[in-house]
Amino acid sequence: MLLAFAAHAQDPEVRAPFITTPEDVVERMLALAGTGPADHVVDLGSGDGRIVIAAAKLHGARGLGVDIDSKLVEISRDNARRAGVANLVQFEERDVLLTDLSRATVVTIYLLPSLIDRLQPKLLDELRPGARIVSHAFAMKGWKPDRVEKVQLRSQYLRQGDESTIFLWIVPAQARGAWRGGEWSLRVQQNFQEIEIEASAGGRPVPVTEARLEGTAISFSGPGFSFRGEVGPKTIAGEMTRSGRASPLSFSKGR
Repeated sequence: MLLAFAAHAQDPEVRAPFITTPEDVVERMLALAGTGPADHVVDLGSGDGRIVIAAAKLHGARGLGVDIDSKLVEISRDNARRAGVANLVQFEERDVLLTDLSRATVVTIYLLPSLIDRLQPKLLDELRPGARIVSHAFAMKGWKPDRVEKVQLRSQYLRQGDESTIFLWIVPAQARGAWRGGEWSLRVQQNFQEIEIEASAGGRPVPVTEARLEGTAISFSGPGFSFRGEVGPKTIAGEMTRSGRASPLSFSKGR
């Protein structure tokens, strides 16, 4: 996989050395994302195609690899045919910044930080809640990873030593804003998957001590209560537990 290999079509082409992802790291990236047969994996800067091919061969997933280098795209197609997965994967010569990500459920990245910075708004705009992003070596500014894992390589790897770091983010639903359900009112502040909730019940403030958002799943709790639910475009539907008794509760988004 390429460390970085793309530029916006209007900018001068930016190239970095062609550095492949160790097989150990490929396997862990796909496993960390929970890749399965229902997934569509998109590898941005796909190099020789190894991540997309492994997703198909090991997990039965479909996939797309995009790279700006036409020679590497041809190599990837040959590698897919030899691996027997050409029916599951595609490789295209394309700028990663111009790639449609709307079908992706897993996006894999091994790119320079300067390009990752430019990709972040696109990832958030185009990926659906619950999609997984896995980056090798480099994190994303302002986004706290859902998981970080160190991978000990089976042997020394060119320019990478014997250890690699991978980062996982699960694209969150948009929960920011005011919500009302029954006697409850919520105001949610959100930075990617990190949320803070101000709550009131019956017009009285209620302290929220824990709040979590992972994909569309949301939960929050405080003294004597807890809530678990799913965030939709205009509703949060779930179950409120108070004093050991659970009951359904749905919130509607305020204006």
